[in-house]
Amino acid sequence: MRRLHGKVLTTTLALCAGFALGACGSTQIPEAPATSPLTSGTVGFSQTGNAQAQIQQDSITYRVDDSGSLVVHLSLTSNASAAQSLAVRASLYDNSGAVIGDATGGQVQVAPGSTVQLQLNGPAPQGTISSAVFEVTATSSPTPTST
Repeated sequence: MRRLHGKVLTTTLALCAGFALGACGSTQIPEAPATSPLTSGTVGFSQTGNAQAQIQQDSITYRVDDSGSLVVHLSLTSNASAAQSLAVRASLYDNSGAVIGDATGGQVQVAPGSTVQLQLNGPAPQGTISSAVFEVTATSSPTPTST
């Protein structure tokens, strides 16, 4: 009789534990909320600024890195007759024309006629990128001196 009583007690405890866990709710971890896409497909493009350089529109890529920062890669060709330092600022807009972010970067000593790969960085945009305006400004690069 004692052995039967022990089995009944063990089974009853197991059932109570199962019901208690079931009453606590789901044991599944909820998924993170879905994020909006980074771009709306083809991103509109325009270039401003005083630099004698041209961004190759088909070279522009946008991504968010593991730290949550925006990374923009692009190719830029210098049309200047002398080396120049280039600063680039990308202003990012959503489909309603509201500014949702920006990224900056640059390159020093860009040789005349050369094409350079630039990386711009900034905070993750606060929406979906629909268009971007790239301001490319230039200053003369100092001539290196020998000592």
